[in-house]
Amino acid sequence: MKNKDVNSSLEFYVCEEFAMLPIVLYVVLSAVIMIFFHYYSMKALIVAAVISIFIGFLICKTKSEYWNSIVRGLAKYSNARLILIFMVIGIFSNLLVTGKIGAGFIWLSLHLGIKGGGFVVFCFIVSSIISMGAGAPIAALLAVVPIFYPAGVLLGANPAVLTGAMMSGIFFGDALSPSSQVIHTTIMSQHDPVTGESAKLIETMKERLVYIIIAGVLSAVMFYITGGGGNSGNISELVNMSDIRGLWMLLPIVVLLIICFKTSDLFVGVSFGILTGLIVGICTGLFEISDIVNINSSIPQLSGILSDGLSSVIDIIVSTILLYGLISIAVEGKMMDKCCDYILSRKFVKSAKGAETVIAVGVGVVNILLAGCVLPSILMFKDVADTIGQKAGIPASRRSILLTAMSTNITAIIPINSAFVMGAMTVINQLSAKSSYLPITTPIKIFVSSYYCLILTVICILWVGFGFGRKIINKKNTISV
Repeated sequence: MKNKDVNSSLEFYVCEEFAMLPIVLYVVLSAVIMIFFHYYSMKALIVAAVISIFIGFLICKTKSEYWNSIVRGLAKYSNARLILIFMVIGIFSNLLVTGKIGAGFIWLSLHLGIKGGGFVVFCFIVSSIISMGAGAPIAALLAVVPIFYPAGVLLGANPAVLTGAMMSGIFFGDALSPSSQVIHTTIMSQHDPVTGESAKLIETMKERLVYIIIAGVLSAVMFYITGGGGNSGNISELVNMSDIRGLWMLLPIVVLLIICFKTSDLFVGVSFGILTGLIVGICTGLFEISDIVNINSSIPQLSGILSDGLSSVIDIIVSTILLYGLISIAVEGKMMDKCCDYILSRKFVKSAKGAETVIAVGVGVVNILLAGCVLPSILMFKDVADTIGQKAGIPASRRSILLTAMSTNITAIIPINSAFVMGAMTVINQLSAKSSYLPITTPIKIFVSSYYCLILTVICILWVGFGFGRKIINKKNTISV
């Protein structure tokens, strides 16, 4: 928890507890912007972070050291690595969209004769596949809604359940993906109590696989039962939206997943995935070289898969950089240690069950306050979870599972302020404005129809409450509890 690279600490006016003020302001301002002004965007988090950092500067005594602390937050290897992950995943996600992978799946659904509840299940599965390649839930959601919402409505799917299936699919696929930004961020932040090493990717994924599969299967059954009942539309419109060639884009996803599973190296997997996708896209005519990089000197404008992919993740990169700074301020102001010491002094937290409960509730509350923005929530709470977990002897892999599960269940889809729900609603409203036959659903209906998130919440409660698979670690050996 403590910054071993820095001997100095930040000093604040009035009391040292003010080291937490920037983070508290960040949470409050983010919630105010999203709840009261109904502005659902990563830009809201950026503005909240900038304001909070400057207010923190005013109340800090050691002002020059204040900015050095912010820079040190970004300079950490794990933090800088995540920024680069965002960049390569942004390019890969844009490659899939440009390669018409959604149009390929629409063609497949038409030729398999899938409709109603069957199409909703199909959409859940396909959204999962796309999310596995996209590496980020929000990127996958924005990619699948414009493709499958019109198609599902035309095939007689219930609009709310259809949207809930896409919402569930992107989280389910991300949980299964070795290229997920969420899992990579989490495992790198949680360390073994004895060796100090980060959690292992494959070990963590294997440990949680059975619970994820259970949630996915139960969700698929629910989507099939409740997904029909809509009014079918003009199939000719679907034919225009389909393109069999888009199925070729499954190849780069397969390459990415195989390499990531074999090497546990996201960068290697994504790099080969991008190269494979570019070759496949050009050879199959899905796009041309000008779609990769296109320079229009008359405007001037730079576009294409590479630049557009990078542009798509600029907001999340800036937001993450600023959040690193806020976390570093709290750490070097010694307030993160104080918070952890206070929590650990409580009798309830001395047990593994109590520590897990605190971690689960803590990251869940932070995630709700940050509008369900998974990565910022994990980044804010990861150090607290690491300290509490190590002192309680909870394995790094189990902590990683708990953090990712609690930030991707119902805490990510609270209807009044979720960036995911509101993001989907924004896209649906835009689609409805262009096509009058498309109905508009509501945030509440989407929430109650996101079965995977609801079921995962129940699993989390049972997992912590009954201690399934729980072990504690001490310096001598590992003891099952």
